[in-house]
Amino acid sequence: MKKNKMSLTTELDLTREGTAELTRWCILIALHQSFGVGAARLNKILARAEKLGQESLDVAMTVNERGMPSTDRSLALRRSWMPRNVDPDFRVPVLRSPRTRREEQLRMAGDVAASMVWTLCAEACIEELGFGAGRLNRLKEEALANYRQVNEEGHTDGLDVAMEHLRRCAQAALKEDIMVENQPDEDRVRQSERDYEEQKRAFLKRAVMQVLDDIREAAGGAGRRPRDGQSQGQSGRVPAGAAHRPCEQGGGRQGRRAAGGQQGRQHIRRAPGRSGKWPGEGRAGGA
Repeated sequence: MKKNKMSLTTELDLTREGTAELTRWCILIALHQSFGVGAARLNKILARAEKLGQESLDVAMTVNERGMPSTDRSLALRRSWMPRNVDPDFRVPVLRSPRTRREEQLRMAGDVAASMVWTLCAEACIEELGFGAGRLNRLKEEALANYRQVNEEGHTDGLDVAMEHLRRCAQAALKEDIMVENQPDEDRVRQSERDYEEQKRAFLKRAVMQVLDDIREAAGGAGRRPRDGQSQGQSGRVPAGAAHRPCEQGGGRQGRRAAGGQQGRQHIRRAPGRSGKWPGEGRAGGA
């Protein structure tokens, strides 16, 4: 019996998630190997980047004038963090150019996911390490080289070899146990769906509360409730230029689209309880 082809939505979810994950590891390893950043500072950078991801998601979850997520403001926010002459886009290295419309869509989804991770990590490096444009551009080149190496090793030596090499590099950087995890696509899809539905419910709840706030304000402002993330006295307006996406982002199938099109379900994981996917990754993540 012919196996049902994976839907485009599902494959986009897996592409976003895996690409974001692999990009994060490539940046972290580049910081350690090329800049000598140790485990303690790497964990600070990861923690700060995760908080920045939440800030970006909070902006995206703000209801715009059309009643939709403010993804454009979230994207602009992340781009505004980049110093002059630092490109906020992170185009994922691939072994060949897309040949079909579907492959092109997957490539674009991966680039969006990688770019989000890059801007979060870059801003964390600015804050925690004092990086300027020169070192950020060098970091990006080293991270791209790491990503390219994973693709090439996966193609020539096999995915197992490439992922084991990546695992050893990550373990040397963080000085903790890192594992290669085999996780069925179905499990990752179910988790992505749960994350998406949770964020969708949160957005709808916020939209309803915002409508009620607007009604109260029109009636004279009595009893107006500060919106999420605001203290009393804040206007609730997002600064001009802010942007992210609560219903579209993530990373890809590592070892499949993320590693030059090979079928693969292996993922690098920290020990249980350590930080994994950041806020905003997944379909509800960022644009």
